[in-house]
Amino acid sequence: MTNRLKQLRKEKGLTLDEIQNKTGIKRGTYNNYENGVTEPKLETWQKLADFFGVSVPYLQGISRVRSPKAYRDYETFLNTLYSQREESDDVPLNEFVAFHAVNERETFNQLVNLVTNALGNSDFKQRFTKAIKSVPYDADFKTLSSVNTATLEVFLLGIQAMQGKKEALDAYKEINKILDNRLKR
Repeated sequence: MTNRLKQLRKEKGLTLDEIQNKTGIKRGTYNNYENGVTEPKLETWQKLADFFGVSVPYLQGISRVRSPKAYRDYETFLNTLYSQREESDDVPLNEFVAFHAVNERETFNQLVNLVTNALGNSDFKQRFTKAIKSVPYDADFKTLSSVNTATLEVFLLGIQAMQGKKEALDAYKEINKILDNRLKR
């Protein structure tokens, strides 16, 4: 399915010029998004979802769950999803994929915020921020999940190293050597 940008714009009775005035997205750029010529970046998907008051997966056309609040927890999501279906309607797999993708993206964003805040004003922070902005909103949620898990594991390892646990300290030193070598590039 194609995205729902045009449908939502028309539901609100807005012209492309009004979209430009209200969102700051140039009319031609928005038109290209509507027609699938170009794909919005992460921040733009979220900005447009907030503007229309819908979930990003709904806006992208990959879910029929309109409310962003439905993605807060699994029970709310299922209740919302099942309340929207016809009795003979099967719940498609893409709905569950959308739920997990939204939640992995949220975890990823929280980890990014934690890391960014911890970096202060450094050259690495600028490179980190630039790299994060290039991650598309629809990045494979399995990869995001893997990154999230690895990030949390390194964080926990760092805590154990600070507590003086020898194995953790040794592993943490190795990770830092790898990072130092990577950052020298």
